[in-house]
Amino acid sequence: MNDIPLHDIKPLVSVPDNSLMILVIVVSLVLTAVLIPFFIWLYKLYKKNQKVNTRKEYLEKIHNIDMSDAKTAAYEISKYGLLLAESERELEVLESLDKRLSVYKYKKEVEALDKETLGYYQLFLEVVDAS
Repeated sequence: MNDIPLHDIKPLVSVPDNSLMILVIVVSLVLTAVLIPFFIWLYKLYKKNQKVNTRKEYLEKIHNIDMSDAKTAAYEISKYGLLLAESERELEVLESLDKRLSVYKYKKEVEALDKETLGYYQLFLEVVDAS
């Protein structure tokens, strides 16, 4: 029986084993799919938590108030003035300015801001800018 050649059975063939490479690729894809959104989330969280200088923003807004509409300007000056005033001097100047602006706030139609009120407004801006 040992002498009979077997013609219908082929010899052993080596099969390449790519399972490790497939594992590495799958793990890399999963990590990439998880880490990229994680880093994007961290970046957004970092940007959100950066301290914003609100005083600087309020100063810019109070300097850029449109004086053509006296009623809206009076409300905006009061709003941003209260947010900006910190020292005793600033509060004092704001109080006198707010008394002048109250004439323009609570009426349906108002005239343009008078020169004296604009002078108080400029004084308030100078006091706030100095601090």
